[in-house]
Amino acid sequence: MAYKIDYSKIDKSQLQVFSESRKRRVFVGTLKWDHGKNQFEFKYDPKYAKSKTAIPIGKELDLFKKSHISKGKLFPSFADRIPLIENPAYEDYCRSQGIAIDESNPIILLISIGKRGPSTFIFAPIFVNKFTYEDVRRFREALNISIHEWAAAFDFNPPTLQRLESGKKTDLSTIRRVQIYLEFPMVAMWQLELNSGKIHAETFQKLWSHFEKKQRLPKQQ
Repeated sequence: MAYKIDYSKIDKSQLQVFSESRKRRVFVGTLKWDHGKNQFEFKYDPKYAKSKTAIPIGKELDLFKKSHISKGKLFPSFADRIPLIENPAYEDYCRSQGIAIDESNPIILLISIGKRGPSTFIFAPIFVNKFTYEDVRRFREALNISIHEWAAAFDFNPPTLQRLESGKKTDLSTIRRVQIYLEFPMVAMWQLELNSGKIHAETFQKLWSHFEKKQRLPKQQ
């Protein structure tokens, strides 16, 4: 079964542009849409713009300008990627990507039926992830588990967790790893089993009971 985007999880006001070769994908820049102002802004990634192999997305989007603004209409190089609604195959295109035939959001149209074209440029969605370390702190406190107990259970560095909770450190990899444990109980229970020998029995039972119960709950749609 082909992968389909869950449009409820994406940022509908912006997308990322990549250049894809046979074996590599390179970040090119970001397109943002201000619906209220009906204004589009495209910014090249500085690293891409300075590379010797960089080529502009279109003639109206030269590499030497930091930011490009278009008021009232989409940049031609992007607009050309969206098939005309009069196209006999338009409805099939929309159905294959899971969008309505009357979809008007330009970002959704670009990341679905306009994702690929004759050039190497690919349009990709930006997924919204609202999970923060504050969610971890609330989870810990709800189960009455200390930072050191939490660290021992899941092989984290206690000082790192303390700095995250105090807001003195930003560690995206640690936050994402914690999120995996909290959202995928089977993974958390596997990790708990591995570390069961070094976790206090009461702490182990609290965590095990929580994840076991969560695993039995029906998944939210």
